[in-house]
Amino acid sequence: MIIHNITIRNFKSLYGEHYFDFDKCSGLIKLSGRIGSGKTSLGSAILYGLYGAIKGENNTQLIAWNTKACEVELNLTSNNKEIHIKRNIHEPLIIEVDGKLLSASSKRNTQSILEEELLDVPKLAVIKMCIISFNQFNSLAAMTPGETKQFLDEIFGFKLFSDYNDEISLEKKTHLNENVKLRAILQENEQQISHLQIKKTNQQKELTNSIDITTLTNNRCEYINQGIELKDKLISLQNEMNSKVSELQTKMTEMATLGKQQKNNYNTFKSGKCPTCGQLIDELHINDYKEKMMYYADEYKKYEEQKKEVIEEYTPKINDVNKEISNLKTKIGDIDKQITIYKNNLKLINENYDDLIKEVENKVIKVKEQIDNCDREIGEWNEMTELFGKTLRYNLLETLIPHINKSIQYFINKLDQSYKIKYDQEFKPHIFVEGFEKEINYNNLSTGQRKTLDLAVIFGVLQNIIANVDFNILFLDELFSNMDIEARNTMLTLLKENLFDNKSIFVINHAEMQDDFFNHKIKVSLENKKILKKKDEEVIVKSSKYTQIF
Repeated sequence: MIIHNITIRNFKSLYGEHYFDFDKCSGLIKLSGRIGSGKTSLGSAILYGLYGAIKGENNTQLIAWNTKACEVELNLTSNNKEIHIKRNIHEPLIIEVDGKLLSASSKRNTQSILEEELLDVPKLAVIKMCIISFNQFNSLAAMTPGETKQFLDEIFGFKLFSDYNDEISLEKKTHLNENVKLRAILQENEQQISHLQIKKTNQQKELTNSIDITTLTNNRCEYINQGIELKDKLISLQNEMNSKVSELQTKMTEMATLGKQQKNNYNTFKSGKCPTCGQLIDELHINDYKEKMMYYADEYKKYEEQKKEVIEEYTPKINDVNKEISNLKTKIGDIDKQITIYKNNLKLINENYDDLIKEVENKVIKVKEQIDNCDREIGEWNEMTELFGKTLRYNLLETLIPHINKSIQYFINKLDQSYKIKYDQEFKPHIFVEGFEKEINYNNLSTGQRKTLDLAVIFGVLQNIIANVDFNILFLDELFSNMDIEARNTMLTLLKENLFDNKSIFVINHAEMQDDFFNHKIKVSLENKKILKKKDEEVIVKSSKYTQIF
């Protein structure tokens, strides 16, 4: 899910209209301002726009003071669809998908469609990823078992899993006994069917022995192949004859055309006078026209005779091939008759036993249905026992923990710390000082070591969460508080290099941070804003203002 931009109107301390284009504001973003200036209001507006509520706040608390309603518009891409969301606290939810209005029977149904079908990132993941504060992740290495369970449930979604009592009820035993009885009946019926099928098979063999179907079939295939060859030969002969006839016919047409021209010339001038001017025509010219007319007539007859000879040459050959084809068709027809008789006899044999077999098979079907029902119920118990006997929580952690440990150790090494931490399958940490085998307690670390360790764990967990969450906006709230400048700069460098590609990462910290680490800088200030109350009374309120410095 990629959020492109957001428009916010009268949301919390954001009076009036505010627009943010995240496509133009990507990378690491420094978000600074006084306490209470509204630095996290932007993140809260995103969550409200997506889900219509913010945990711990009712909707009336989201409306800027003395305004009638707050409104949030989002444009985003999710599941290869362009989605526009317009959410007003007092108006129906509007969702457009690829420019078309999404219709649903109710506001709830529209929201359900949005979350279940349109958004490609789970709600819990977005809520946990959008705004991350240090308090949310603080001291992961020192969590109690109860805190660990809550962390796993909320951050990794393990709340979906619950303990299950895998005792198989007494009803399973009843089903097993019934299953044995049904299988005995099934075996008896199947034996009866087998006996009938043997008798049926024996009669089929007797029929098969009386006629060599294989030889007949092979002969038929051979005749068909011969027929194909003869057909090709016939076509070849016809094409040869037609080609020669066509060539001669073309020459005949040419001679006829030229002869007609000379005949026209002869008829025009045979009187000895030009019909146009009346002058006398030389007799030699007249004879020349006549001779050419006779020449073309002779040539026409010659080609005509050749055409006749070609037809006479090829016709017997074509007739012979047609005769051979006809003979093959007769042979194939005879074979088809024998095969038809065989199939009809075989059909009669099958019909004599099919009714008896069908009757027993129907009994088998009913018994198998009863057995399947028993097996299904027994299988359901077994599946539930297997599923929760080796819990999904354990299986997922078994896959996830090695990656988290690798990431945490990477950040610890980058911070030049001499200790190691390794989480086991219960997400319980084990801390060691480099060069010593004995495990040490988290509380035995110095304050600075605990702070550094907590941040390494936070970044290690974040890296693995973010790797599997396609969400482009993240607010990091006070993760670097109470750190010296050198450590803070190191963490910012690691943050920029390792965690967040193609995302808009807002870093909130009251301590000063170097601008060189950031792609953008946004200052949040509180400005006086006049608000008109009833009876035309004006009051002054504090309104948050976001100013982009670079």
